[in-house]
Amino acid sequence: MATERNMMRRRKFLGGVAGTGAGFAFGIPGALAGDNARAGAADARLLSAARVDGANGGAIWSDEGLGEFTLPARAHAAERLRDSTRAILVGRRPGNFAALFDSGAPDNIQLVAPIAAHRFAGHAAANETRFFTGELHSETALGRIVLRDRASGAPLSDWDAGGIEPHELLLADGGARLVVALGGIAEDSSVKGPAANVGQIESAIVELDAKTGRVLQRHVLAEEFSSLSLRHMALSPDGQTVAFGIQDQDVSELRPLVGLLRVGRGIEFLELPSDDPGAMRFYIGSVAIDTSGRFLVATSPRGGTVALWSLSSGAYLGRLAMPDVCGLAADSEGKHFWVSSGLGEIARLVASETGLTFEARWHTDTQFDNHLTVL
Repeated sequence: MATERNMMRRRKFLGGVAGTGAGFAFGIPGALAGDNARAGAADARLLSAARVDGANGGAIWSDEGLGEFTLPARAHAAERLRDSTRAILVGRRPGNFAALFDSGAPDNIQLVAPIAAHRFAGHAAANETRFFTGELHSETALGRIVLRDRASGAPLSDWDAGGIEPHELLLADGGARLVVALGGIAEDSSVKGPAANVGQIESAIVELDAKTGRVLQRHVLAEEFSSLSLRHMALSPDGQTVAFGIQDQDVSELRPLVGLLRVGRGIEFLELPSDDPGAMRFYIGSVAIDTSGRFLVATSPRGGTVALWSLSSGAYLGRLAMPDVCGLAADSEGKHFWVSSGLGEIARLVASETGLTFEARWHTDTQFDNHLTVL
C-alpha cells in the first residue's frame, strides 16, 4: 500500500437552476422548486468517480460547490465506511488500486493494492468493523471476496466468490449476508451486436455468510437468459429485498433488465418500460431504492433514461430522459433520488405513483462516472 499526497481543488458550478415538472428545460430558468427542495439539496453531499479536466479522479458535490481530486487511474464506485467520514473509491475493472480517504478533506489518499495476481472489480461493501472488495484473477476472472481493515485497507482474509467476475456486493439481512452479483463475463468488450462471448457468461447472484464466507444460496438464471450479466444492486430499507440491474450481451431480442432478489428465497424479473420496451438499450448502469421502500429507480446511460417501478407491486410507473445518465443514489428523504451524468449534470428527482419529475437540476464541467454515493 502506498500513500499519495493529493490536493483537492474546490470550485463553484458553471451554473445551476431548479425547477418542477417533467417539462422543465435544463439551462432555462423556470419555476423554483420551493424551500423544501432547496433545503434537501443543501443537506446532500455526493461522491463520484469523475474525469477532472481530462484526468482520472473523483468529485465531491454539494449545492454550494464542487471539490475535485485526481487518482492514478479510472475509478468506478464509492462506498462510505460506516460510522466514519472515510470513504473508498474502487478502481474500475480490472483495477489495480483502490483509494481510501477522508471525505471531508480528501487531500491525503491511501492507495490500496489488490491481492496478488488479482484486480479490483469496481465495488466495495462496508460494515462497522471492516470492508469487503470483490476481486478477480488477472487471467481466469475467477473471483475472491477480500476482507480488509477499514483503517489501512490491508487484507485480513479472502474467500471464494463463487464464480467469475464479482461485480457489486452489499450487506443484507442486517449485515448477516453478503450478496454478490457475479457478472460472469470472462472477456470485457463493448458489444454493439450479438456478443461473441454470450456462451461464456456464467452470471449469478450468491448469498454468502458475512462472517465465514460460506455460500448460503446461489441464484442462477434459466438457460433462456444466459446472455444476461447480473451487475448492479441496491438494498431495500428492510434489508430483505435486493434490486438488481442487468447488462444483456446479446442485443438480438429484448430480455428483462431489472429484477428483485428476495433474500434467502429467489429472484424475479420486472417488466420492461411499457411505453418503450427498448428504452433502456440492453444496459442498466445503476439501481436504487428510496428510503421509504416504495420506489425502485434504474438508469441507462445508453438509453439516456431514468426509469421508475413500484417496489411493492413491481409495476412500471414511468421514466425521464437525461442524456448519458448513470450515477444514482437514494436521498435521505423518502421518494427522492439523485442522478448524475457523464455530461456534468446533477439532478434531484421525486417519485410518485404517476412517475418521476425533476425537482432540481445543476450543471458542472466535470464528467461524472457510473455511480453516485451519498456521504
